[in-house]
Amino acid sequence: MNRNKPENTAYGRSDGRTASAVGRRAIAVALAALLALAGAGDAAATARYADVIDHPDGGGGWEAFGDLERRLEHDFDQICGDTFCEGDYSDYQPLRLRCSVNIASEAMKRCLWTFAASEITADPATGRLRVDTRTWSCPIALPAGMTLREFMAALSGPSPLFDPLPRGGAPLYENLIDCL
Repeated sequence: MNRNKPENTAYGRSDGRTASAVGRRAIAVALAALLALAGAGDAAATARYADVIDHPDGGGGWEAFGDLERRLEHDFDQICGDTFCEGDYSDYQPLRLRCSVNIASEAMKRCLWTFAASEITADPATGRLRVDTRTWSCPIALPAGMTLREFMAALSGPSPLFDPLPRGGAPLYENLIDCL
């Protein structure tokens, strides 16, 4: 405690600040926090795009898009041995297909399909395993202005990997040829 300054014993403070000064500071901090939260709400209100699994209404597309993703993975597994899986890696695995959609117009903006592959070999002298892994992020070319509804309808068949996209778009399979 500083002996040159009187102790503010009425409010239990010894730093020289009065309770009203401390209260004003607490109110200012609380107001700043509220304004920051309001600004975050404004940013969310002005969001233009969403992940298709979150559209509409925060998760509404999860089931439909998850079903499409499973059917695409099945198609990929069926052709992998005769195509992509004959190269440096024999164990390609689709990881995620994600797309962004304009919230207001439902026009698709971008899609990426990620893959991983690995090769594991045993060293004959030591028995040590050597692992070689790689990942790919394959962009999917989308026709301009194609809506989420058109995208999902075009890929609703039993073999969506080979179905052409609407508006003259190529099948998703063709996007993988130059990527994997």
